[in-house]
Amino acid sequence: MNRYFQRKRNVDSVDEGASNNVDVDEGASNNVEFDVTKLPTDPGLRIPILDYNANIRDEVRRAYMLKGPCQPQDHDFPKRQFGVTIRRFNPSWFKEFGSWLEYSVEKDAAYCLYSYLFRTSSGKQGGGHSFRGHDESEDSSNPGNFLVQLQFLAAHNEAFNAITLGNAPHNCKLTSPDVQKDIVNACAIETINVIIKDVGESLFSILVDESCDVSMKEQMSIVLRYVDNGGHVNERFIGIEHVTSTTALSLKAAIDKVFFRYNLSMSRLRGQGYDGASNMQGKFNGLKTLILKESPCAFYIHCFAHQLQLALVAVAKKNIPITNFFRVVGNVINTVGASSKRCDLLREKQLDFIVEALEKGEILSGRGLNQETTLQRSGDTRWSSHYNSLVSLLAMFSSVLDVLAMIVEDESCSCNQRSDATNLLELIQRFDFAFNLQLMKSVLAMSNELSKALQRKDQDIVNAMQLVRLCKRRL
Repeated sequence: MNRYFQRKRNVDSVDEGASNNVDVDEGASNNVEFDVTKLPTDPGLRIPILDYNANIRDEVRRAYMLKGPCQPQDHDFPKRQFGVTIRRFNPSWFKEFGSWLEYSVEKDAAYCLYSYLFRTSSGKQGGGHSFRGHDESEDSSNPGNFLVQLQFLAAHNEAFNAITLGNAPHNCKLTSPDVQKDIVNACAIETINVIIKDVGESLFSILVDESCDVSMKEQMSIVLRYVDNGGHVNERFIGIEHVTSTTALSLKAAIDKVFFRYNLSMSRLRGQGYDGASNMQGKFNGLKTLILKESPCAFYIHCFAHQLQLALVAVAKKNIPITNFFRVVGNVINTVGASSKRCDLLREKQLDFIVEALEKGEILSGRGLNQETTLQRSGDTRWSSHYNSLVSLLAMFSSVLDVLAMIVEDESCSCNQRSDATNLLELIQRFDFAFNLQLMKSVLAMSNELSKALQRKDQDIVNAMQLVRLCKRRL
């Protein structure tokens, strides 16, 4: 137990300005351990990942990924003067960019979690390299990925260095924005040409889905599924097409355009896979029907994993107690995870619970067991996320009760927050909630296993039907 839970002193507390406390000795032992509870949550107080010892960087990254982005929902964000306008950080951005956006209370600044974890150069923590840099001058600390890669190649290849950047003949550096875009397009064309060459004269299927991007443009993604000469099933993404509308005729026209561009014949099409929307699988005017008129052998398959999800959603919405149950689960996760302070408190309570359970022999210890985690949020588009939410809630149930009780007693919280916490504390301790929690965990465990099996790219229709029948018998 001490191996996993006793606090180590190899890496001291990494508060602000504590970069000198981190062991970066290259000759250090490979068995370096550190205390994840002392990693600063505020992104403005973190030290760069590259300042950690190379032996523990992955552990630090894993710890921060488990914690998730720092999003202080209840913070009173200060206002600043920008010219004649007064602005401040908008907490609604946490919902729009919840997977990566962070906010530093100490610095009053926004950060990107992934840029902090995976950037490959030193410098300010405010953001990683995009393909194009905001400042592409020679002394810029963030010129963009293109110029960084160009500088790296020049530094490690004398022949390349002789004709690149400052040494380019007639100032032909090939680094202008237009040239960078041309190079990206050329790489995309070459990559797709390799895919089309691999398809050759083989029969193939298409997988199509459409959605609206952040700029409110309808985009259609196209994937080819085929068997190569080695007998391996491959799924290759070949591009995104902008469509003016989501009608079947517009989608069919976009697919024809892609087929013409890459010299693909509709006569070799043997399968088509979409979701269950009417514009896709409509019997008379759907995309499926339009393609079948040209290629009668292009059989339509509605994604089994998507059918499973639709079935779960339909059943859940028709059962009022289960609908209320998932609403309460969502409210609990939102309340307990509303701020980094509460998340840290939850982790501390869970750590104390695990240590006590280990001392009593109620749980086992070992490599990979009892890892630090947090409550996982669910999403409407993936019901597997609901299963993960229930598993995390069940594992941390006693800790969640403690955090909700502390919110109720915390006078610094608003009356509405304390009232909500009181109601949730009462609801989750009722028998019907505990029963539904165990019931839905068992049900979703079976459907989650089936969903993962159906999404395997090497899955065949015969085995898929057997898995569906097996899951129905288990349920």
